[in-house]
Amino acid sequence: MPRRPAERPLVYSAAAMCVAAGAIGALEELLPEGPEFSPWPALTALALAAIAITVGQGLPRSAFLAFGFVGATVVGVAVGTTRGYSDAAIVYCWPVLWVASFYGTRATAAVVGWVGVVHGAALLALADGAASPDRWVDVVVTVIVAGVVVRVLAARNERLVAQLSTEARVDPLTQLHNRRGFDERLTAETARAMRDQSSLAAAAFDIDHFKRVNDEHGHEVGDRVLQWVAKTLAHATRGADVTARVGGEEFVVLLPGTGIRGAQELAERVRVAVERGGGPVPITISAGVAAQVPRDADHDLVESADRALYRAKHDGRNAVRVADSEPAAR
Repeated sequence: MPRRPAERPLVYSAAAMCVAAGAIGALEELLPEGPEFSPWPALTALALAAIAITVGQGLPRSAFLAFGFVGATVVGVAVGTTRGYSDAAIVYCWPVLWVASFYGTRATAAVVGWVGVVHGAALLALADGAASPDRWVDVVVTVIVAGVVVRVLAARNERLVAQLSTEARVDPLTQLHNRRGFDERLTAETARAMRDQSSLAAAAFDIDHFKRVNDEHGHEVGDRVLQWVAKTLAHATRGADVTARVGGEEFVVLLPGTGIRGAQELAERVRVAVERGGGPVPITISAGVAAQVPRDADHDLVESADRALYRAKHDGRNAVRVADSEPAAR
């Protein structure tokens, strides 16, 4: 399985946090009467920023998660080496929020736990009297709340994005694939057929005189007809087949591993089922089928099925025709 690279927002947000941490360290060093601390945490943060910018996008996304844990460690070192009052512990929230935004719940829980360990060690390193249990509790509870809130919001956002992505590929009326969804599946099934040297078939359908249905019965009935035809196609096809509504009253079915005879039989079953009725109003349907073993991605399988469909319409409708062949038997 190919490694998933770290995406640009992930890399640059990590670099920005490191730069900000280094800048805060430098600023506090310049302020009069500021706390005394080691410069190494700030220098380490700037070095991490340089690494992220230069090689970050070449790293696997899973490996880049280490930046969150290293960042929390750097904050812990800053807290443990500071002499005098410091608010550096608030910076623990940065790696936690970063991990919660880009990674899953387990990674968020892991980095929160790591903050608890690091901060405990940092407090133990402080001079006598400078550390107390409440300082540990305050930090750990704060990062837990921050991690939970951001993780919940990030998960909600991920669900919404996935839902929108699905809706962009589905026809809202029939719940079949739309043109975009069909084209994506066609590309994938073509690649599979080329790899396996297997046949790929397509059956194109068009409801006969659909405009008449809308004119005589109204668009609401027309929509119900489309939904009924979609259900008829769903009942006639296999789980591996790809069924889509690609136009107003046009449908297409992609049949992986199927030859011309199998495609013709499917189209005829659908034609007969539609002719027998059961929908909102009596209708008929025409179909064209084609099949081939694709040699490259730029094939004309669907176009061949469309040409056969045009012949079926030209020959009187309510018929199935085969691409580059004699009319199919009724």
